[in-house]
Order: sequence, then C-alpha cells, then structure tokens
Amino acid sequence: MNRLLLDTHTLIWFVSNEANLPVSTKEKIESAETVFFSIASLWEIAIKLNIGKLSLSGLFEDIEPQVIAAGITILPITFTDTIQFRYLPLHHRDPFDQISVA
Repeated sequence: MNRLLLDTHTLIWFVSNEANLPVSTKEKIESAETVFFSIASLWEIAIKLNIGKLSLSGLFEDIEPQVIAAGITILPITFTDTIQFRYLPLHHRDPFDQISVA
C-alpha cells in the first residue's frame, strides 16, 4: 500500500500548485493510494499567518476545499497521539512535526 504523510509546506505547495514542490514529489503524491496530513498543519499555517511568518498565494479558507478536491485525508489529533508525542525521541524539535509523527 502506497501511503504518504505530508508536512505543512509540502501540503501548502501541493494544494497551491507551487513551483517550490519538485515535480517528482508532486507525482508521488498524485500516484499515492492514500495521502494524509495532520490537523496540526492547519494550526501551524494559521499561527504563522497570524504572526507574519508565512504568506499564501491564496486564502487560508481555500485550503479545505483544495484538500477535499485532491482526496487528501485530514488526520485528527487524539489523546492517544499526545501520549505517543510525549515519548517520542526529540529528532524533530518542531512540535508540529512531532505531533505529525505521533
């Protein structure tokens, strides 16, 4: 089974059809059986937009319909995920990357 978990920037670049996303990565996403991203990515985008550390080529509100149209599955965060998060090694210092891994 070919499944992918997208990080925040890959998600942004994919749904926005940005040139920053390598063609090979775009092809892998498009050919995957299932593509996921964490709801934490939307929090990260909203926070970074709010503090001026990120700008989008479109509206934040357009991400959901783009994700739905692309058939990408949004993963929720559950209490069990937070337990897993607590015990992960600190390979990723970014809390949004950590919760995605969990």
